[in-house]
Amino acid sequence: MSVRVSASASALVLCGLLAAPAVSAQDAWPQCEAQVLTDSIVMVRVVEGRALHHDRGQKRTESSVELVPLDVAQASDAATWQISSDTDAAYAQAQVPSAINRKTKGTDFAWMVQGWDNANQRAKNHDPDHVKTHWLYLHLPSALQAGASYQISGAALGERVLTLAYDPKTSRSEAVHVNVIGYVPDTAKFAYVYHWAGDLGSLDLSRLEGAQFQVIKADGGAVALEGSVQFRAPADQVETSQQGDTPNGNFLGAEVWECDFSALREPGTYVVVVDGIGCSFPVHIGPDVYREAFRTTARGLYHNRSGIALEEPYTTFTRPAPANPKLTPGFAGKLVYTSSRWTDWKGKETSAENKAKVEAGIKGPLEVWGFYQDAGDWDSYYHHLNVPTTLLFTYEMAPKNFVDGELNIPESGNGVPDILDEAAWLPRFCHRLRHELLAKGYGTGGIGMRVCGDFYGGDERADGTTQGSWEDTRQYIASGEDHCSTMRYAGVAAHLAFALQKAGVDDPKGVDWMTEARESYAWAVANAPDNRDEYRDAHAYAAAALYRMTGDAAYEADLAAATSAWSVGHELWWDQPYGPYVHSLGGGVAPKDAELAERLRALVLRSCEIRAIETPSKRALRWGGGWSMPMLIGHQTTPWIMEGMVASTLLSDSDPAAAQRYRDAVATTCDYFLGTNSLNQTWVTGLGIRHVQQVFHMDAWYNGKGQPHPGVVPYGPWRDSDKLGSGPWDVKWPNKTVYPAIGQWPGNERWFDNRNCPLSSEFTVHQTTCWSAAVYGWMCAPAPQ
Repeated sequence: MSVRVSASASALVLCGLLAAPAVSAQDAWPQCEAQVLTDSIVMVRVVEGRALHHDRGQKRTESSVELVPLDVAQASDAATWQISSDTDAAYAQAQVPSAINRKTKGTDFAWMVQGWDNANQRAKNHDPDHVKTHWLYLHLPSALQAGASYQISGAALGERVLTLAYDPKTSRSEAVHVNVIGYVPDTAKFAYVYHWAGDLGSLDLSRLEGAQFQVIKADGGAVALEGSVQFRAPADQVETSQQGDTPNGNFLGAEVWECDFSALREPGTYVVVVDGIGCSFPVHIGPDVYREAFRTTARGLYHNRSGIALEEPYTTFTRPAPANPKLTPGFAGKLVYTSSRWTDWKGKETSAENKAKVEAGIKGPLEVWGFYQDAGDWDSYYHHLNVPTTLLFTYEMAPKNFVDGELNIPESGNGVPDILDEAAWLPRFCHRLRHELLAKGYGTGGIGMRVCGDFYGGDERADGTTQGSWEDTRQYIASGEDHCSTMRYAGVAAHLAFALQKAGVDDPKGVDWMTEARESYAWAVANAPDNRDEYRDAHAYAAAALYRMTGDAAYEADLAAATSAWSVGHELWWDQPYGPYVHSLGGGVAPKDAELAERLRALVLRSCEIRAIETPSKRALRWGGGWSMPMLIGHQTTPWIMEGMVASTLLSDSDPAAAQRYRDAVATTCDYFLGTNSLNQTWVTGLGIRHVQQVFHMDAWYNGKGQPHPGVVPYGPWRDSDKLGSGPWDVKWPNKTVYPAIGQWPGNERWFDNRNCPLSSEFTVHQTTCWSAAVYGWMCAPAPQ
């Protein structure tokens, strides 16, 4: 049952990096602190408590909340607060704030459904179902003085007195935003100053006109660089064509000022100090600062492998093998092949009509294993082949960045760079699947990439209790051979063959990837009944990859046909660029058709310019990607900026200055997702001084660690909606918790740590994780060989 503490009790006050404690309210009080926002505003962060989440073997609804509610009316009354100081004469006699502003949102949610409101079609709970975090902004009657200490008390805090020592060189402000992972010496480097303060709106930073900033060494305070703070963008600058996704089409809701320290190239650890504001998190400058970001996200892919046990020495987040007919207890004979293709299913995937097709096509059991779990759930999709594609492009463009042994995965030590071993994980599943289908007479040379148990129940047990993926013994189906999956596999197989050749190594398991590519391509062409988008894009990719490796003009002609509708100015999205990228990057055994090469290169470079140069120029924090992409499925968490990588690579010899501009665009895009965002955090679990905490990943919920494994990149903030959600699984459920109303919240602030919600807190290996690994890997320095 839920535990509710009297509303008159003191609230838990937890600031800075602190999270809701796993101890009693009284024991938690020593963790409290106030924080400088500017020298005239003190920010107090209040976390009311914690959610007690269900464990494996329990029902999801066996969740509750411990909290000590904050009296927000009292906390918002300036007369109930006092600020005093023994070292600042202006506060020798206790003063009250001149005003108080506030923002509030839910930040921990129980999976609770105690009743149902039929009229409004939503869960109805009589016990607390979430925990709120409050940010209280105390406007001071006099500015804080450097070197002074202050005592802050408020009736809403009970008898607790918070102590604040102010030194602009060490007092970190939430208004100063930096990439908390770091900056590469030869790229653009910006810190940003901004803050959205709830019912105050944008922090007024007009005082920064003419102000100075310093970059000082963290170990002693010596000034390494100083400069003038410059205005960057107003709070209502439009940053997307999807203007209804976030107020005014702006993701920050705040005016932005910038500190340009691009001239600082000396490796070291620094702090950015802004006049009248405070300082940043530590700033690291070094040639290989992205190594840990790459390693963490790439290992996030390893942690989502199916079919093998996750075990030491490769991870401490151990888990038995799921969905392996040979290893998973109770799963023998449970994976069956159906000739029903996912491309033929209509409407809701698990409809009775589709299930009838699936069951009518069942041929028999399979023993194949080794796909990726999609996300927090456990099935496989066609688009997971984005994982090898993105990693292979990254290796192709920056092969010196990667070595064998750096990821600590089971293949480490086999003589192949680990990034290529991870890239080969899913192609190896495709290889096993194709050959088992042929050996058993189920198939004729193609594959289908949809593997799931969804037609035979949910991921919970029949009694509603929860389980880990390794305990799931539902019947699973592997979908029928289809032209889309098979053509995409052909492209990946040829691309993998090229990358292994570039690395100067043979496949360690002896797979002939070019034979796989040729045979799969031929099967897909012979069995393609339509020209759906997935097939067209996959066809262009495979044709380009095969032409590069064989020089067979028929493949280049197929590439020309598949891309014939795209002219310069067409913005390439999702899978569309892969064929043009391969052809433009080159490295093949035969000369390219000059006219086609010119057309595809121009097409690629213009698309790269749109997404990596023009889009960042219109956004305050200089991050690239699709201008018209809606705010969902990773838009605010994932660096979709391969365009910058490709253009920088293509132009490195012919136009080095342009190549550097694209490299800078990749860097500033990474900045946004690694710390310059509104929350001053990375969007990768376990990465950096502050990172995302709560994600929808059921195996991570049940790992016994109390935290998810590192490397998960959630979908993140979701587009605007003023509706109230139906339950804790609904992306709109937190809307009831916020102040001011959700319609005023800028998009980048709209993160609630609601682990129960797939739309915001889930992820996929192909939409968020692989892109992060690819981009952060490209930003690494060449590794010692």
